[in-house]
Amino acid sequence: MLFPTQIPLCLKEEVVLNNKPETGCAVTEGKLPGDYCAAMAYPFIAMQAEQSKRYENSEALKNGTLFPGLRLPFHAEMQTRFPNLPAAMAELMALDFAIDEMGLYLDTHPDDAEALDLFNSYVRLAQQGRQKYEAQYGPLAKRYISPDGKYTWVNDPWPWDGAEGGEK
Repeated sequence: MLFPTQIPLCLKEEVVLNNKPETGCAVTEGKLPGDYCAAMAYPFIAMQAEQSKRYENSEALKNGTLFPGLRLPFHAEMQTRFPNLPAAMAELMALDFAIDEMGLYLDTHPDDAEALDLFNSYVRLAQQGRQKYEAQYGPLAKRYISPDGKYTWVNDPWPWDGAEGGEK
C-alpha cells in the first residue's frame, strides 16, 4: 500500500483532475446539454452515428440543425427569426440549410450512401427552386445571372419590399 507521500506527483494530479463531484464534471471537463460531461481541451469530437435521425427541412431550419441530437438551446432563436417568410424563399432557405448540414455530416461520414443520395437530391431541388424563384422575383445574389442576362441586382422590388406575388 502506498501512503499519500509515496504516490507519484503525476498520479496525484490525475486523481485530483478526474475527481468528479456528485453534481458536476471533473476539472478538465465541461458541461454539455443533457447533463453530460466532456473534455474541454481535447482534440477529438464525438461523431454522430451512421444514418442519424433527421428533422424535415422546415423543422430543421426552425431548430437550427438537421439532426435532433445536435439541437442546442442557442438555436431556439431560429424559431422566431423568420415567422412570415414567403413560401418560395422559406423553401430555398430550408433546402440550402439542409445541404449545408448534410455536407457537414458527409465530411465525417463519407461512406453513408443514403446521406449522399439525400444530399444530391437536396442540391437538385435547390437548383430547380432557385431557377423558378429567380425567374419570378429576380436574382437572389449578385453572383447569379438574371434570366434576361442583365445586371438587375439593384432593380426593385427587393425581396423584403413585399410578400410573394408583389403585394405588400
